[in-house]
Amino acid sequence: MTEAVDTLPAAGARAVIPSVDWWTTSHCNLTCDFCYGPVPGKDPVELRYDILQAIQASSAHVVTFCGGEPLLVKKVGEYAGILRQCGKSTVLNTNGELLRRRLDQGFRLDAFTMVGISIEGSTPEVHRAMRGEKADLAEVLAAARLVAAEPGVSLKFGTVVSAVNSEDLPALARIVRDLAPDIWRLYQYSGRGDQNIGRHRHWLAEGRFRRLAAEAAELASPVPTAPSNEAETAGCLIVDPAGNVLQPSGAGYFRLGNCLIEPLDRIWTERSAQSAIVSNKRWLSVLT
Repeated sequence: MTEAVDTLPAAGARAVIPSVDWWTTSHCNLTCDFCYGPVPGKDPVELRYDILQAIQASSAHVVTFCGGEPLLVKKVGEYAGILRQCGKSTVLNTNGELLRRRLDQGFRLDAFTMVGISIEGSTPEVHRAMRGEKADLAEVLAAARLVAAEPGVSLKFGTVVSAVNSEDLPALARIVRDLAPDIWRLYQYSGRGDQNIGRHRHWLAEGRFRRLAAEAAELASPVPTAPSNEAETAGCLIVDPAGNVLQPSGAGYFRLGNCLIEPLDRIWTERSAQSAIVSNKRWLSVLT
């Protein structure tokens, strides 16, 4: 990881967008009380293809399909395939619960360069404590194994580290080591977002997060880890279901513009905090 990171351009050296996170839908099949995604509402689905074209026309190297749960969007694989054909890397960020069902319905993984699966605990009890009573750890692990077996598709694990699952992190690290994803992303719990109603039980001090992440990295070795504290997770360029371009800011999101009104690269060049986004997305070097 260190060697790959060092080959990336310095922050601000180029105007090229390193990554765009597309909230393809505001809806989800789970109700995590640490969610910092969009508030569920009536998605303007008629705008999806226009947003796709705006992202396709941009310089973004990597496009991450997230939300909400992107597997609720029937055409998410088609959208990813279009972006791959024009040379972009595509990442599917999913909670993993629906993946096997979608594959049985004809969904294909090969439209994606990487599939990221969320795993919050080493046991069903801890995973549900984080993601709610509907969460099914067995389904998530089965989905991860399917991705790992798919030729040409990288596997990422993502874990939100909070006071709820902090004691379980060493056990989870051992599971991650055995499943051997290409990267394990560890996020300090962030209180950002209107749906984030679990602040009272999830809050975790940054110093403790760093210690836990370092211990988890050692236990999961040789799996590469990429931790992000709460401040670093603000380094994202997000396109929401209406085409608004957002960047995390404090407890919410700052609107930079709309990619259906002006080009995404213009918004990136003129208004976004480029250095924070470039820094936070350096882990994407595993795709090169």
